[in-house]
Amino acid sequence: MSQFTLQEILDATGGELRQFTLGEEYSDPGSFPIREVSTDTRTIEEGDLFLALRGEKFDGHQYAVAAVNDGAKALVLDSMEQAPENVPVVLVEDTKLALEQIAAWYRQKLGCTVVAVTGSVGKTSTREMIACALSTSFRVAATKNNENNEIGLSKTILSAPEDTEVIVLEMGMRLRGEISELTHIARPDVAVITNVGVAHIERLGTQENILLAKLEIIEGLKEGGLLILPYGDPLLRDAVKRGLIRKDVKVAYTSIGKVDFPTRPVGMAVADDVRTGGGQVRFTASVGFEEYQDVDILLNVVGVHHVGNALAGLLCGFYLKADAKKIAEGVRNFMQVGRRECLLKVGDIQFLDDSYNAGPESMMAAFASIRHIAGEKKAYACIGDMLELGPVAKQKHFEIGKRAAELKLDALLIIGDYKEDVMTGALSVDPKMDVEFFESKEAMADELIRRVAPGDVVLLKASHSFEMHTILEDYMKKTGRGDEK
Repeated sequence: MSQFTLQEILDATGGELRQFTLGEEYSDPGSFPIREVSTDTRTIEEGDLFLALRGEKFDGHQYAVAAVNDGAKALVLDSMEQAPENVPVVLVEDTKLALEQIAAWYRQKLGCTVVAVTGSVGKTSTREMIACALSTSFRVAATKNNENNEIGLSKTILSAPEDTEVIVLEMGMRLRGEISELTHIARPDVAVITNVGVAHIERLGTQENILLAKLEIIEGLKEGGLLILPYGDPLLRDAVKRGLIRKDVKVAYTSIGKVDFPTRPVGMAVADDVRTGGGQVRFTASVGFEEYQDVDILLNVVGVHHVGNALAGLLCGFYLKADAKKIAEGVRNFMQVGRRECLLKVGDIQFLDDSYNAGPESMMAAFASIRHIAGEKKAYACIGDMLELGPVAKQKHFEIGKRAAELKLDALLIIGDYKEDVMTGALSVDPKMDVEFFESKEAMADELIRRVAPGDVVLLKASHSFEMHTILEDYMKKTGRGDEK
């Protein structure tokens, strides 16, 4: 089944049609079918349109001939210099912009509901939780992996089948204006902001600027659309009081623990009676819009902070009038993606591999998780630096060290440039806390082998570039033990 016609590509991009010849098969561009839009010759199929992107280290125009040889029947290019003959070309000024325009056009053609998620921490987990919550009631498409920039978001929309009922999109950013670009492509019906932390403060300077960057998501929110916020985030709560939210936007809140809202929100999801154990979290949620319903929820996760993610999923489900039992069934199926909070058993030792990335909020949440999992046994944290914190880096590393001591972790094994700041924070609470520095991850693995005893729990966490998961790989290799899950 074709996804587009060549005329629709022209309408979406405003491009100029070149090398199109009328014939018996195609009387005009409107009768010329396009199966899918592809930017990668490795996955191109017969009948696709190949769109040649340019980047700092690549130029898709160099693969135009290969794309046609592999089955592409039309091209989107910004220059005819490398265009093969006798193949229709849509000539545009900027192929990346053209990709965004085609995605925006297709989003409108689908006519489905779009849920967009952004925030400093927890975007991916919340995105997956919402997709799970809705998947038992709707045909859902969602962002895969970390494809949350303008190219990845556009590809996610374009990969959605024509019968899709809901698309859940993650929106990432590093600078002001980037979420604005994404939300104008997606035109969401529902926007979710998980929190406003200090990630990217090195580039944006202040949390106020980070807040304003996250709030760009509502620029593309449809008139009368829903904005879901965590009531416990003071910056987002204050943004509502300050009038930073469009007046037509409906605001709903999530909250872990009962609160007295100063004004009754249009919708809410409040968790109560939160219980943890056995790698699961249970709670009862009061959820709804105008009328509220109690729902018992079971999550197969180790971190209590996932309650907030689940509440966002519940609100999305109730907003779209899904059955409460089906929503609860959906979130029960949630599983972390990538190296996020993977609880692995290696022999008699449990590892919490949360090495995908790290910020102050997620680091402290991980500390709480291993302390709870370990119980009376020992909880060790193998950590590295949290990057992109700019002028607050030393203070934030001090704060996580302080929190580790407050939670009575048994030892901090630290690598990176800010290890002394972490140690100073820890010793400010407990002058006798066990803190050890390392120059290599291999040495850290060797120390774990020396230290750990049956039942102990080990956390692996740092910013992505540290690749802390290799400590686990080294530990398993040297001990001859594998992951038993």
